[in-house]
Formats: sequence, C-alpha cells, structure tokens
Amino acid sequence: MSSFPDEVEGYYAELAERRGWPAETVAAIRSTVELIRDLDRGTASRTYGAAVDDYGTDWLYEAVWHEREWVVIRQLGVGEDGELTRYWWQRLEDDEGILTDQALDRENWGLRPLSREDFYTAWDDPGWSLTA
Repeated sequence: MSSFPDEVEGYYAELAERRGWPAETVAAIRSTVELIRDLDRGTASRTYGAAVDDYGTDWLYEAVWHEREWVVIRQLGVGEDGELTRYWWQRLEDDEGILTDQALDRENWGLRPLSREDFYTAWDDPGWSLTA
C-alpha cells in the first residue's frame, strides 16, 4: 500500500480512533484517499465550478474526469465569516463536513464556470470570496 506523509497518516489514524472505525472502514477510507490522491496528481481533464449556498458560503470545486463522470478531488468552502474548509485527499473529512462523493453535476448544482487560476487563487488565499 502507498504511504502518505506523516501528518496525513497521523490525521487519519486519529480520526479512525476517535470515530471507532473497524479495520474494514479504515481500509475503505485509505483506498478512497489513495484514489483521490492519484486523480489529483494525474493528467486527466479537469473542470472547475463555484456556487454560493443558502448560508452564504462560497463553494468551489475541482473535478477530474474518471470512469465517465466528474469526480470532485478538491472542495473549498469560504463562509461569510471567513471560515475556510478544504477537503481533498489529505483531509477527506472532518467534524464539520466531507469531500462530496457525488459526481459533479454543473447544472443540478447550479455551478458557475470558474477558471483554474481563480480556483487556485481561492485555494491559496483565504481572503478570497466569490461575493466580495
């Protein structure tokens, strides 16, 4: 099995212990993390989109074309209060949320187009906002 950086291994080990995951769940999560990491590092086509939810949180998505659907590999939430949530292979979930496991559906999600540059500006700059 692939190894992850120490901080990623530690994060998932702590999460598994805190949540009391059985070995089968730990293996399934690890497999998902490996897939998302491999897709993130790969060269498949990508798409980006953005939406604002009913609570004023900006949600930005990066998805990769995989097995005939857009698989979300990075998801960024920026709340009106500036609180940031980032989900990707290094942190698929936390106590507040989780990287979506639904195929990205631009129309049903009401996504606006977003450029790669804008996505990564937001990913790297916590002060960025769709609504600012």
